Amino acid sequence: MPDQQRKLAAIVFTDIVGFTKLTADDQQKAIDLLDIQRKEFKPLVDSHGGKWVKEMGDGLILTFDTITNAVQCCLKFQEKAKSIEHLSLRIGIHLGEIMEKEGDIIGDDVNVAARIEPFSAPGGIAISNKVNDALVREKEFTTKYLGKPQLKGVGQEVKVYCITSHDLPETDLSQVSAKLEPEGFQWNVKNSIGVAASVIGLLFLLNFFFLRIGYADKDETPSIAILPFENKGPETDEFYAYGISSDLIADVTSAGLIRVASLSDVEKLDYKNIKNSELAKDLFVRYVAKGTLWKMDSVFQLSMEIFDTKENKVVYTKRWQTDWKDLATIKDDLSDNILETLEIKILQDPENQIVESNPEAYEYYLRAKHKYAKRENTDDIELVRGLLNKAIEIDENLILAITALAKTYTDVGEYDKAMELNNAALKQSEEIGDKGGIGQSLIHIGNVYFYKNEIEMSLDYFYKTLAIFEEIGDKAGMGTILNNIGVINSYKGDLDQALNYHERSLAIKDELGDKGGIGNSLGNIGLVYEKKGDLNDALNYYERSLAIRDELGDKRGIGTVFANLGSLHWKKGDLNSALDYLNQGLKIDTELGDKRGMSLSLSNIGIGHWYKGELNKALDYYERSLAIQEEIDDKNGMAENYNNIGNVYLNKGNYEIAIKYLEKSLNIKNGQLTATTLLSLAQKHLGKEYDLQEIHKLIEEPDEIDYGINFSLYELLEDKSYLETAHTQLQKKADKMDHEMKDKFLNYPVQKQIIEAWEKVNA
Repeated sequence: MPDQQRKLAAIVFTDIVGFTKLTADDQQKAIDLLDIQRKEFKPLVDSHGGKWVKEMGDGLILTFDTITNAVQCCLKFQEKAKSIEHLSLRIGIHLGEIMEKEGDIIGDDVNVAARIEPFSAPGGIAISNKVNDALVREKEFTTKYLGKPQLKGVGQEVKVYCITSHDLPETDLSQVSAKLEPEGFQWNVKNSIGVAASVIGLLFLLNFFFLRIGYADKDETPSIAILPFENKGPETDEFYAYGISSDLIADVTSAGLIRVASLSDVEKLDYKNIKNSELAKDLFVRYVAKGTLWKMDSVFQLSMEIFDTKENKVVYTKRWQTDWKDLATIKDDLSDNILETLEIKILQDPENQIVESNPEAYEYYLRAKHKYAKRENTDDIELVRGLLNKAIEIDENLILAITALAKTYTDVGEYDKAMELNNAALKQSEEIGDKGGIGQSLIHIGNVYFYKNEIEMSLDYFYKTLAIFEEIGDKAGMGTILNNIGVINSYKGDLDQALNYHERSLAIKDELGDKGGIGNSLGNIGLVYEKKGDLNDALNYYERSLAIRDELGDKRGIGTVFANLGSLHWKKGDLNSALDYLNQGLKIDTELGDKRGMSLSLSNIGIGHWYKGELNKALDYYERSLAIQEEIDDKNGMAENYNNIGNVYLNKGNYEIAIKYLEKSLNIKNGQLTATTLLSLAQKHLGKEYDLQEIHKLIEEPDEIDYGINFSLYELLEDKSYLETAHTQLQKKADKMDHEMKDKFLNYPVQKQIIEAWEKVNA
């Protein structure tokens, strides 16, 4: 990864009130307003020693070295805005650490600053407690405390104030859509029910508001971290503690309205040596459950306690022992104890949704689950499959083992086998009426259809899954499936719809404190912005996603973000950075044995070398990618790579070989403009006939044809209009780059060829 620089800064977010409506009423006026904002405010930022980081839609992100400079500049903003029609601003200021990279900023404190801004009145300024602490020493400033904003996923306590001096309006909280944390029962004169209550009544109120045990606050989602149970037996029994804890987390997560810290988040911490209060702070939870497990011969001895960090006391503790034959029911006993202690309304009871499992089969499943989570190479995957097949052989009704086995095939691109297993799991879940299991099987099947490029089938299964999760109130499941539906819509080009689903998913994952899910949603939102052409916004979301993936040590997630960053830097014209990210992603895909990921990375690296004019390198990567795609029967990928290979041979002048590959592509996926154009061009070079009518028919179908294909069409049809379009597209792309990058980009072989051809016909 490129170096990141950390520094302390005053971070400013601004937003134009009513800009969306103005855009709908008069788009040109809205565009002009942004130009006015830039013209009037940028000199003010410069004069106060600030940095104009970027514009996000109608909003600005700015940084200053001092709080004083930031506040004084923002006061000037509001003063200037009063004289400009439609320019009513909300401004938020926070002090914190940022990471600077490639003209952007990321970090936890950037997120805080973004969430402070909505608490500003139109024409006002909202500030965090860190900024307020500096201003209260200045006699000229007065501020008003507003409360603690709900900042799920932010690891620090934040208070928000508004500046009430300097002729600034006070925030009316009834007009603010952002939420504040409830601050508990506040005793004052208005609590007449407390004053009038009898002694018994008063004691009841005190108990209810301050001493409750097992109650979640009314406006607070109950939250718990379930730590992996400590194995008191030999090291070889570690899989019992890990597997049971992992299944327990899944059961409690889906059972009711409760937020459970993910196992990946827990494992990032030294949870065995950290105090409960610190664990709760790091994982954003109130309760911590921990326990021990000790297998002695055929008996398990267990203990568990639940600690309430808000009340600083143990609210549940129990010790018991269970015979080995009851192994599969251990996690159900544990989940019942947790849910009963926290008085969670159970929307779906896992215990009513399982059939009794063979203990020997369940043990094999636990061994496999532990090994797969700790896998290091493809040999480990084969070992896991052996354990799971043994479990299923002993107990064919062990749905958990069937689903886990399916996942090992999905993760490496063996989709037909994965589909067979997922359908078997679905059938068994339907037979026992396990709606949660049905939903999980549907989502797995939908994923496989997506990977097989059967998009509409995938979307159909995802909508079915969403309906089930909404029915049973599985918020974690809803967050996952909303994300998947967003991915499908993005793939189809329905970008506004995709953004809607991803933001709904992010809101749920944010509420549940699911860091891994937040990282995934941020990356997918970035992908939507990239497809919209908003590359700076996309980069911001990718960097935020990568920071979370790094924090969690999520290799697969890091690989995904690297692939996205490679695509983004390619679109920015920086092929060297693009190839750097893509190669890092390929390394991770290879380590994980992710065949689908490897094939995509290899193909994209090949495209990068092709645009650099390195045809032999490009061919090598395409062929390596194709070999994997043929192995996993990825027909859509094969069609694309036959195109790519055909294009290389076309540019090398090997027209017969080019025709062979391009025809293979069209045999898989007929009606492609790219393949048909390149095939016709190769046939033209050999003096063979080609179908002009088909070419013209295909030209009418795409919304936009990229500059590379427009240039090929010019060579094929000898129609100058295609060359003009290609040259215009190329210049528009280049004009968005800085001077150095623009020069480098326009001198790559393909781009240079287009420019030289355009100059020649206009000489």
